Amino acid sequence: MSTIYILGGGAIGSAVARLKASTGASVTLITRHPNDLPDNINQIHIASWDWHEITQTLHNLALPDQFLVTNGLLWSETQRPEKRTEALTQEALLASFSANVLVTAACLQHVSGRMKRDTVLRFMAISAKVGSISDNRLGGWYAYRTSKAALNMLVKTTAIEWQRRFPLSALATYHPGTTASGLSEPFQQRVPAGQLKTPEDAAHCLVEVINSLAPEASGQLLNWDGNTLAF
Repeated sequence: MSTIYILGGGAIGSAVARLKASTGASVTLITRHPNDLPDNINQIHIASWDWHEITQTLHNLALPDQFLVTNGLLWSETQRPEKRTEALTQEALLASFSANVLVTAACLQHVSGRMKRDTVLRFMAISAKVGSISDNRLGGWYAYRTSKAALNMLVKTTAIEWQRRFPLSALATYHPGTTASGLSEPFQQRVPAGQLKTPEDAAHCLVEVINSLAPEASGQLLNWDGNTLAF
């Protein structure tokens, strides 16, 4: 039986958990909030995405076959995507980097410390196309863009290390496309007709990509259709 750990119980994380469980996989969902999910999904509730709490939670678990980080922050009650530099705040930048970079960094540090040369692990973290520096033609969304660009670099750098230490394993960042979720809710009206994915559709695409993730693709930013996006 294959095993997958999913960090983040939002729309995409929960949909992936349901889909993987329906195929017979052993699914562990690590989430801050309880979810109404089938009983065959193991839910672990944590109080915060604090680095120490994440690593302590993972310490009690064996390495899985697949590891998915879906946690992320675009907006909150006190934070909105910035349209100009004057709107930037230290609090927004720190919150974005904490959610969008540090959570994945904590997971990577933990699993890297437990992996062996013959370990076969597929690791994927949800990023965003707006984190691509070369694709940025509109500007704005400073905290979100910069934190996702940093996430891409974190995974790219880790991939170089893994190629030397764990050549059978693979990791990548992933752009799921705009999905109907709490993260995208304030911006869904801007999405062209037919391009807003349901969480279930997004989960199917994501599972196809992570299931086929190979060491040759390590370090890349992958689109929802499996194609590589430019950094």
